[in-house]
This record gives sequence, structure tokens and C-alpha cells, in this order.
Amino acid sequence: MTTPTVVCLTLIAAAAAAPAGQEKPEDYGLVGPYLRFTAPDSAEVRWRTDKPMASVLEYEVAGVPRRREDAERTTTHRVVLEGLRRNAMHEYRLVFSDGGQELRSQPYECDTTFNYCLQPVPADGPAPYPEDALAPLYRAAADYAAAQTPARRGYCLVLGCNQGRLAYELAKRTEFHIIGVDTDRDAVAAARDALRSARAYGYRINLYHVESLEDLPLPSCFANLIVSDRMLVEDGFAGAPAEVARVLRPLGGRVVLGRPGGAPKPLADDALAPWLAGPQPQWAESRDGGGHWITGERPPVEGAGEWTHQYGRADNSARSGETLGGATHIDDLDVQWLGRPGARAMMARNARLPAPLYADGRLFIQGLNRIIAVDAYNGAILWSIEVPDLNRVNMPRDCGNCCTDGEFLYAAVGEDCWRIEAATGLLDHVFSVDERPLRTRKVDYQWGYVARVAGLLFGSTVRQNTVFKDFWGKANWYDGREGTGTYKVCSDQLFAMDPARGDVVWKYKKGAIINPTIAIAEASGSLPARVYFVECRNEAVLESSKRRLGRDELWQDQHLVALDAATGDRLWEQPIDTVDGTVVFYLIHANDTVLIASSQEKYHLYAYDEATGALRWENGHDWVKDNHGGHMQHPAVVGNSVFLEPCGYNLATGERLTEGMGRHGGCATYAATEHALIYRGGGGKISLWDVASEEVTGWQRLRPGCWLTTVAGGGMVLSPEAGGGCSCGVWMETSLAFAPWFH
Repeated sequence: MTTPTVVCLTLIAAAAAAPAGQEKPEDYGLVGPYLRFTAPDSAEVRWRTDKPMASVLEYEVAGVPRRREDAERTTTHRVVLEGLRRNAMHEYRLVFSDGGQELRSQPYECDTTFNYCLQPVPADGPAPYPEDALAPLYRAAADYAAAQTPARRGYCLVLGCNQGRLAYELAKRTEFHIIGVDTDRDAVAAARDALRSARAYGYRINLYHVESLEDLPLPSCFANLIVSDRMLVEDGFAGAPAEVARVLRPLGGRVVLGRPGGAPKPLADDALAPWLAGPQPQWAESRDGGGHWITGERPPVEGAGEWTHQYGRADNSARSGETLGGATHIDDLDVQWLGRPGARAMMARNARLPAPLYADGRLFIQGLNRIIAVDAYNGAILWSIEVPDLNRVNMPRDCGNCCTDGEFLYAAVGEDCWRIEAATGLLDHVFSVDERPLRTRKVDYQWGYVARVAGLLFGSTVRQNTVFKDFWGKANWYDGREGTGTYKVCSDQLFAMDPARGDVVWKYKKGAIINPTIAIAEASGSLPARVYFVECRNEAVLESSKRRLGRDELWQDQHLVALDAATGDRLWEQPIDTVDGTVVFYLIHANDTVLIASSQEKYHLYAYDEATGALRWENGHDWVKDNHGGHMQHPAVVGNSVFLEPCGYNLATGERLTEGMGRHGGCATYAATEHALIYRGGGGKISLWDVASEEVTGWQRLRPGCWLTTVAGGGMVLSPEAGGGCSCGVWMETSLAFAPWFH
């Protein structure tokens, strides 16, 4: 079993007021800061200002003040904090100066307890191997292999690790964990001794004796890079092509097997032929610089889905298209990986947190004012950034604050949407809801809804202090049937941007748009991509300064609206009069249906035609219970059926299909695969409900969070830690993934 590493940190903002009459950091159009660790003893802090100025930062190490300054006047700032102590707290401040007195920001804390950057191979250690005729061969092979992979962190497998020389050279050049396997027990023992002498064994490199290279005791789909030491110095080939293909990670994993030019003995012309004889259509033979190589990758997992938005897709259907290879029972699944991030990196589970996201082999997890990117196939932490204004809670009454298109992660942070490189965590671009200087704005707006679909970036404007952020204490459990915790977050405006240029393509503003009802349907048949939502046009609501709403007027003068996603043109609108959604009020799109789910004393469902808005059917049923999430479940779609505990309905007709859904055992809601529902079942454990057989199975002592924290994507069930602090039982507070055993 492989154990991942993590890069996670703590960045806690404390209040610090500027002197009376003095400017505040916000007056400089501050974006950020955000911080990420770059080495075991250093971190970088980045921020942006709308005025060019020097980059100045002050911090302390062991009580000794330090100041870092770059005098170049710029709007994009980067300062490196050096000499950080392990497992220690360091305070820092940004310093602003525009030709006058310096202004210091509020203090921020950097906790190096969460610095899990990999230790480099010691440069001052004794050389574990001689500088002989083979040394240039190993260096050339490591250089070539490292250049063939786009991965920067993860796991490298060395087949036939021999004396460990290739593993050592790769550890010096990459940030991979190196795993070596060999059938020669004595060679493995000698390699361990050599690497220990150089202080390189155990943390970066681990070597194992195995009985066979053709049947490896390793999980499928885990290795970012596969190489072979023995292929460099011995005839023949190590392992079996089918077994190498099994353990290779999809979506970016690379096989690089062969021998570089200049080797004392070149490979025979037909030495690599067996590697091309099997079902590996993406593997190819090449001869570079006199070298002879097999390079290739593994195709994506068949039937894999992507969880790119809060409820799977931008349509809010709580499904990702994931088939899990037909798996519907926990016995069909094995542990793929487990480990970090753990509970300490996360936020209190009770506040109904945003869902994790998955795309292109990466899992994005929100912690306490942090985003952590994990290799979804092996659990390696790829990057982590601290974002002080990130937190958003009470998802049942709002919309998600992040989405991904695979290449980028988009995060709503204050008044902006940050476009973050999915591979690196670097801030690539900042989109703003209002480009005017702060002092000229009549109403301070923040970025509310965020979606990336149909070639556009979608957003909405919410008024300052509207989104829910409080997460500590019973009042912020958000489980009530009434009261301020049930108020709905509403937007004043919906818009679409060109993500390449940042230009606004269209804006829509008429009523108070209820955020949990915003859904986007991709183009289908003769219909273009559409944006659906419910808005309130009641005069008293529109004149109110509040947009976190629970007043009776919110349920008056409501309209269901459909816009062309590309142009913002109104396709149709219909006045609606549903039962008040005092507890929750959702909208989803699935197949050819727009579905509204409203909860007040019981669940009510309303289905509308996607092309016209005409009401097709309505139905409803009683809650299972009126607490611990029983009265606020979110619908999930499987095929042409929609499920809302405990019932399933035909989406086209409204016919009730079942009352036998697996019952939730806590506050969490459901995520759908193509054949099953994933949820928090009886006893609080992660459970699967087989839609066809209605059988329930579950994993003991594994607990999801209080909303939607276990999702499906990439051919796996992905469950980052989200239950820390729960008093309901004894849980294993770990992140983990499950994959079908037949992968």
C-alpha cells in the first residue's frame, strides 16, 4: 500500500485596523495574499495590487525580525520566506507604500507543521555509488526519463531496481517518491545499504524484494513514471507488458523503458519487440540520440466521469457520468490509496462544506482557507495554497465557490474569481465582478456563482457579507427548519465571461436570483447550452439591502427563467408558484427536464419542459425525519430516474418508482454513479446503494462530512477526509480512494 505526502498549511487572518484616516490594504486593490511552501524551510507569498509598488514583506524567525523587499514597482508580487523552522508558527505582514508612509496589512500566520515538501537528496552526503563507466549511463537515463513525464510529484516505479543507481539519480532530479522492486533479494539489501549511507533511503526511495516482476503486489493505476534499472545493463526485459500497463497511472503516466545512447552495450534491435506485441496502442518504439526506448502511456479509464462542479456538473444533477466499471457493491472495490490530507487540514465538518472536485486525474479539496490538489490515482499531494478569503459554507442555501475544467481551477475569492493552474497551483489570472476602483463603487459586490462550461466562465454578483462563512458552534450546523441558517443566498446579477480575454460576454439583471437554483445545461439536439434559475421579482425584496433572504416575500412573484448560455438572450420564462422552500430550494437539469425540489414540512417536486418551461408533473413525499439532514437532501439522477430520499421518480412522467432508497445515517447527501448512489449510510459509514437491486453495502469506520464530500470520478470513489471532530463515533480520519478490483 502506498502512502501519499501532503503539502498543507495554516494561514489564519487576525484583525488589525489601520490608523484613523489612513488608507487600508483594500484601497490598493489587494488580491491575496496566498502562500505555498516551496521547500522544507521556505515558502512563497504572492499577492497583487492595482497600483505598481515595491514588493515588501516582514516576518519573524525565532523572534528575529526579517524583511524581504524587491524594489521593482509592479502589480504582481512574490516574496520568498526563507529559514523557516520546522513545526513552528511564523507571522508575516504585507507592507504597502505609495510614496508616503508605509502601511502594514493584518498579520498572517504560516504554520510549518503543514509543510510536507519533499526533502531533497542531501548534496553533502557521501556518494553511494562509484564514479565508474556506468555512472554516465545512469545519469543520461535519468535525464531522459524525467524529461518524458509531465508529472512533477507522485510515484516512480523502478522495475528491476538492481543496485538502486537509477532510483538514486531520479530522486536527485525529480520530486517523485521512488519505489523499486526486484527479484534479487541480495541486490535489494545492498541497494538499501548504499542509499542509507547517502541519507537517501526511506523517505524518498523505498526498495522491495518481490517474487515476480510479472505479478506485482502494487495497486493498479498508481505509477506516474515506470522505468527499469536492469534494462540499462542486462539483456532481455524486466516484467510483463500487461502488468506494467496495469500499474501505470492513466491520464499522464509514462512508461520509459530502454537504454540511452553511449551505453557500453546497446540493446539488440529486437529487444523491445515484446513490449509492442500486447494491447498497448499508445506505446511506441523510438531511437533518440543513439538510445533505444519504449515510451507510452495508459489510456483513460473506460467509463470514467468527472466531478467538476458542486453537484457533479453545472446542471446540479449530482452525477459525474462515472460507471465504476459497473461496480455497485463495496466487494467490487479495493482501496486505491489512503493518507493525507487529514482532519487538521480541514474545516469543521458540520457547516455543510463545498464538495471536492475531480478532473483530469486531479482531486481538488477545500480545507480551512486552503485548497489542496491531490493525484487522484495515488494520493500524492501535488500542491496546496492558503487563501484567507476562500471559505464558504451552508451549501444547501448557496452555490459552490469552485469549479474546474481540468486545465484550471476557478475559485471565487471575495470580489474576484481566481484562475489557478491545475497542475501547479499558481495563480494564472484574476477575474473581477467590478473593475472600478473600490472608492467609486456604490455597492460592494463579491463573486457568487462560478461555473466553467460551454466555452465560457459564468459568475454572479452577491452583496458584501451575504455568503455564509461562520462554521464554528451549534448555530452554524445549518440543520434547522427555520431561522437565519435557512436563508437563501441570492445574486443581483448573472453574467458570462470569455475566459481567454476576460471580457464580459453578457449580463443579466432583473430579479433576486436564488443561488441554489442556478444550473447550466449543455447543448443538446436543437437546443443551445442554457442557463436556468429561479428569481424573485417582488418589489420589497428588490428594494431591500439584504440578499441573504428568508422573508415571506421571497416566495412571491417568482419566475423560472431560461437564457441562452452563449448570448444571455432570454429563451423563455414562466411565473411559478411552488410550495415555499423554507428549508431548501433546489433546481437541477437532467435529460430534457428542469426539476425544482422544495422542502417545507415535506418534499415537493416540480418538473418542467426544458424547451418551453411548461409544467409536466408534480409530486412529493414525506421527510424521513426532520433533522440531521433528513429534510434537506439534494436530488441525484441515475439514468432517467431522480432520487430524493427515500423515493425515486421517473423524470419524464413523475411516476414513483421506489420508496426503498438506502437511508442516510447522518447529515450528508447523495452522489450518483451510473448504477448506484454513494452516501452516508446507517451508522454514519460511507455506503453504496445499488439502484437495480436496492441492496446497501458500506465501509465501517469511514465517515463522510455533513454534506457532499464523497464523490465519483476517474473510475474511483474519492473520499477526502471530512469528518474530523465528529462525536458520533470512532472514525478513521483519513483521505482515501476506492477503485474496482478489476482495474
